[in-house]
Amino acid sequence: ITTLAPQFFTDQGSKRVKVTYGPFVVPSMDINNGMQNFEYASVNFGCKNCTVTYMEAGLEYPNGTYANANTSLWLHHIVLYNLNNLDTVCGTEEFGERFFASGNERSPVNICINGRALHLPTSKAGYYVGPNDTIAFLTELMNTAMVNQTAIVTITYEYLPSLPSNFHKVTPIWMDITGCGGSEAPAKNDTAFQYTSPVWTANATGRVTSAIGHLHDGGVHLDITKNNSTMCDCAAAYGQDPGYVDPSGMSMPGMPMMNMGMHISSLSECSTGQINLGDKLTVTAFYNTTEYMPMTNTDGSLAPIMGIALLYLAQN
Repeated sequence: ITTLAPQFFTDQGSKRVKVTYGPFVVPSMDINNGMQNFEYASVNFGCKNCTVTYMEAGLEYPNGTYANANTSLWLHHIVLYNLNNLDTVCGTEEFGERFFASGNERSPVNICINGRALHLPTSKAGYYVGPNDTIAFLTELMNTAMVNQTAIVTITYEYLPSLPSNFHKVTPIWMDITGCGGSEAPAKNDTAFQYTSPVWTANATGRVTSAIGHLHDGGVHLDITKNNSTMCDCAAAYGQDPGYVDPSGMSMPGMPMMNMGMHISSLSECSTGQINLGDKLTVTAFYNTTEYMPMTNTDGSLAPIMGIALLYLAQN
């Protein structure tokens, strides 16, 4: 655990830490397409009896240097589960409450809206971790090199001790194009396509303090709807920094020059909206594999895609 300088609510004794997980040896791309899952039934979360206001995942080499697509090592995805809580959307179909997730885009989760807009009570919001909560960890890493690579997963947390009386607990809401169970759907080549989740009828209520999305390469945007109206549209951006551009500049014939070898580097986020009991929510993932190159397996077949939204509801 590395202690960092807190950025939000410093007047209330906030703390920021960077926790490392691993090392994980990721096989070369000729073994299972370079994909490997790593799971821990219980991990060091970084704090107990605390209210988490910010989380962000990263990937490094054991010497601390940055790992990404440009070094052929990907944080394909990571999920944290609170085994002491029931998942709001999928209940006992999940083995715990899914409260944090990230893909290789590594979106920061600003549950507290960066601590801004203090006139809004929901900016004083965070995910509460109890003194006896067990946190489980699942990550899938991907290696596109022809040699094994060793990775360290990092998560930066900012939190406040205990639950301040003026703070709202958030409920995480996991929306998935595949519903409950696995999250993978088939990709399609050289076309625009979309997948929509089953309808979730809200059994929780609150104001959305943060909504983040996750797509794979080829994804254009992720639309979260409430009662058939768009509530949040998470737009994908590609190749915004060198970490998200292939080192080889590999390209496919007919691909637009501007998008060759570029990978999703961010998805826009939302921090507005209200969910009430009985609201009907869906998430739709929009892909265009004519415009953006999809991920492929070593045999040239298309790798499956995902479309996930994670919303945080501050309890009113």
